[in-house]
Amino acid sequence: IMTIFYAIWRAFVEDETVLIMLVQQYAAKYGITFSSKYLDDPNIKIKLISLIQESLAGKRGPVTDDDLI
Repeated sequence: IMTIFYAIWRAFVEDETVLIMLVQQYAAKYGITFSSKYLDDPNIKIKLISLIQESLAGKRGPVTDDDLI
């Protein structure tokens, strides 16, 4: 049971660490241009991560709340 718990916990921490790093890079470039409430919704969080990656890669501009609705 502990092995399963550890594997799930590790994956969660790694995902959150990546998200934090992306948001820090994004904020340094654009400031925060979207509501942090979107980080609480797992489905929107996936879309948000993708949009942030595209933005940091120069494929799009800043992410706004309208992009996430």
